[in-house]
Amino acid sequence: MRRTLLVTSALAAACALAPLAQADPPADPALKVQAVYGPEQFPMAGVAADIAPCGGGANLATITTGNDGTAVYPGAPGCYRVQIGTPVGCALDGDAALELTSVPGSTPVATFRFRCA
Repeated sequence: MRRTLLVTSALAAACALAPLAQADPPADPALKVQAVYGPEQFPMAGVAADIAPCGGGANLATITTGNDGTAVYPGAPGCYRVQIGTPVGCALDGDAALELTSVPGSTPVATFRFRCA
């Protein structure tokens, strides 16, 4: 019994003296897409947005807004073109495509406003 207590005490002391591992902070997403409707700007779930490089080329990803009306693209910093789809029964106020430049430490937001019947 004494040996068990001695071993347990030694392990506890070693754990207390060991430096804590530090986790890397989560990386900032490259961009955020927000879809809202009406004058109150209620969030719109289920709106799809295609993400492509600004210079052209194939789509990098398609993201879909969640219940809070937002979606994030976790890519690297750079210039992105966001093309939003318009849900049935809604009209978009503004352009369907926006270009955003992402830099470390900042997440640009592409906000799309809809009018829905």
